Amino acid sequence: MGAWGAGSFDNDDAVDWLADLEHARDLTPIDAALAAVTGEGEPGESDASVAIAAAEVVAAIDGRPLADLPGEIVDWLASACPRPDPALTERSRAAVQRIRSSSGLKVLWGEGEPAEWYGHIEDLLRRLG
Repeated sequence: MGAWGAGSFDNDDAVDWLADLEHARDLTPIDAALAAVTGEGEPGESDASVAIAAAEVVAAIDGRPLADLPGEIVDWLASACPRPDPALTERSRAAVQRIRSSSGLKVLWGEGEPAEWYGHIEDLLRRLG
């Protein structure tokens, strides 16, 4: 994973996933991203990064977006017009909690400057309710 910061979209995996979202007119990319981290075994870095990006989109759908939300998401929200869904929000929250407690991404950030990464994760969890 190429990363240049601890933010939700500060890595290649999340940015690449945005291209999938841009072409979607439904929640399929979000559902797939969340499902990838809720199965058996510890989520890897790539799946965890994409699931965090998807959870950020869900927070934006719920009206609690990241302050510097990427333009691709703003455009997608305007064209796809998704509606808030409490079940999707809960799935997003559960996915982020799992990533925070046990994932390849947690291990990666634990080796460097974990405070900044944990700060972003805690902010996302707050915005997911």
